[in-house]
Amino acid sequence: MLTVSGLTTEFRTRVSGVRAIEDISFEVPQGVAVGLVGETGSGKSVTIRSILGLLPVSGHVVGGRADFDGVDLLRANRKQLRDIRGRRIGFVAQNPFGSLNPILSIEKQFANVIRAHRKASRAEIRALALARLESVQVRGPERVLRGYAHELSGGMAQRVVIALAMLHDPPLVIADEPTTALDVTVQRQILDLIDAQVSEGNRSLLLVTHDLGVVAQYCRRVVVMKSGHVVESGAVADVFTSPEHPYTKQLLAAVPPAPWSSAAKEVTGA
Repeated sequence: MLTVSGLTTEFRTRVSGVRAIEDISFEVPQGVAVGLVGETGSGKSVTIRSILGLLPVSGHVVGGRADFDGVDLLRANRKQLRDIRGRRIGFVAQNPFGSLNPILSIEKQFANVIRAHRKASRAEIRALALARLESVQVRGPERVLRGYAHELSGGMAQRVVIALAMLHDPPLVIADEPTTALDVTVQRQILDLIDAQVSEGNRSLLLVTHDLGVVAQYCRRVVVMKSGHVVESGAVADVFTSPEHPYTKQLLAAVPPAPWSSAAKEVTGA
């Protein structure tokens, strides 16, 4: 589904460039959830935004490939990326309020996402938007469509963002720490929703997180990053039960075994 090889990105100033990630390689197979894990500053979000062409002006991909559906995303032009993002790759960001336009109604934002990829009448847009909001358990979807982002709670806003990401039934979903800005009580609900949406369509998932328990429960494979490099990757059960890299061992040692050990067995059927 997605094959990343040798991805290298740097951020440039007027006097120098700083490598943020270097020689990143991993795969996201069809129908498989892959966790991209590492501490803050390890390069997880830079990796995702490099793949999707969402780097800030100072960020530059200087090497590698990211092959998706026959297209190298790192060399795709703006039109190709526009066609792929949203239609073939759904993206759920960390901060739902950063993803939603504060001055447009939620219904208008659904209309913009739908019409970016196909023609649709207002009635069709409304019907599809309501169906998607209901699929992510938004209460009062008609009221939500009429309203604006500032009227939503954090958990409800993230549900709306998930619904937007799933509008075109993308075969790959990328979620960049989708529960970071949410209360602990809401985090599990959101992760369950993403898992259900991905499983329902036999989609692939690339889930960025710093939480090993989340990876164990929701992913079959894991990629461990440290200081801009991939230090270990493999099946969740293999990496979590027999880690090879010292950094992976440190991460696992810092987490009580209960949150992930039983989940790892469950993921692999062991």
